[in-house]
Amino acid sequence: MSSLRDLGPQLEATLIKAALADPLISSPTHDASRVFALISVLLATPSARSTRKRLVKEMKCYYAFHVTNKDGVEVNWFVDMKKLGRVGKFVDKAPSKPDVSIWVSDRDLVGLATGTLNPQKLFAAKRIRVRGNIDKALNVEKILSHERERLDSAAPKPARDPAQEKGRWASIAVKSKL
Repeated sequence: MSSLRDLGPQLEATLIKAALADPLISSPTHDASRVFALISVLLATPSARSTRKRLVKEMKCYYAFHVTNKDGVEVNWFVDMKKLGRVGKFVDKAPSKPDVSIWVSDRDLVGLATGTLNPQKLFAAKRIRVRGNIDKALNVEKILSHERERLDSAAPKPARDPAQEKGRWASIAVKSKL
C-alpha cells in the first residue's frame, strides 16, 4: 500500500507545507487544518492513486465536516470519497449534497484523527453530532486515521498555555499534585 513513507522525506515535507498554505484547505484558526491538509496530500500524491481508488471504492460517501474551535469560529470542510477522492473548504453550501454531515469541535476532531478519542464515546457524550448514515459516519475513521503516526509531525503545533486551559478535570489535576 502506498503512503507518504514511499515519498522522499523532503518531497513529503514540501507537499504538507504546500497543503497547509493552501487557502482552499487550511484555516489558521483551526488545528483540524493539519488533519485535512494531510488527507489532501495523501489523496493527491501520484503514488497514492491506488490507495485513493481503494478508499473511494470502499467508502462511497461524501462527508461535510462543520468544525468549531474554542472561540466559536466554525469552518466547514468536505471530503469527497464518493467520486474524486478530494478535500476542500466551503463557506455556506458544500459543492455536492453530503451523505453525512458531522459537527464536531476542533479539539475533538484532532483527537479522533490521532486516535486518542473514540468516535462512539464522543457520540454517546453528545460531543459529536451526525446527520445522515451513521454507519458511513463511522467509516470516516478509515480516512482520518490512515496515516495517524504522521499527523503529529505534519505541522508545528501551536504553543498553548496549560494554565489558561480550563476544563472539567483541570481543578482535579491541580489538587492531585498537592
